[in-house]
Amino acid sequence: MEKINISSISYCKIILHAFKYPHCQIKGVLLGKNNSEGFIEVLDVIPALHSALVVPPIEILFIHLDVYCRERHLEIVGLYYANNVFMNNSFDEQWMKIASDKLQNPIILQLENSKLSLNAVSPCLRAYCQESSQKWKEINYFVENSDETVSLASLAVQNKLHKNLADFENHLDEPLIFDFFNSDLNEKILYSNN
Repeated sequence: MEKINISSISYCKIILHAFKYPHCQIKGVLLGKNNSEGFIEVLDVIPALHSALVVPPIEILFIHLDVYCRERHLEIVGLYYANNVFMNNSFDEQWMKIASDKLQNPIILQLENSKLSLNAVSPCLRAYCQESSQKWKEINYFVENSDETVSLASLAVQNKLHKNLADFENHLDEPLIFDFFNSDLNEKILYSNN
């Protein structure tokens, strides 16, 4: 499992989640397809949390996502996170454990805060796959139309689309207001380039 392709929407939403909560550790779920040859497509992300990890909300989120994925012929292929300290690129051990316990052959995307910028020229992620129950290995990944996607993410932040992003934690606070699937945001990201 060493071929990972990340869609433009997925990359942009991870960046927007980080910009919305620059002072927080963010966490989210990767949705996509995992074919038999080990090629993983990350087609969308669901922003999950922006505060301390609490297991019950994550359990509730996974229940929602199981139904959502079944209806759309997707699967949960991994998790993403960003640390809350600028130069901290350490693993989030709790999040890695949830990935190991909940998912089969999960991938993890880590946002490198030190590379996060409106003037970024390349994607600012690190990708990992699980080698054993306790060991993770860094692997290569590809972002769909990489240069254009990095520019699109920057434009989305400049257009303040991060203010429209809702994570599952927001949804739990006010379920009638916040759509953690961010359906409208997906369209706004795609059309922010026009």
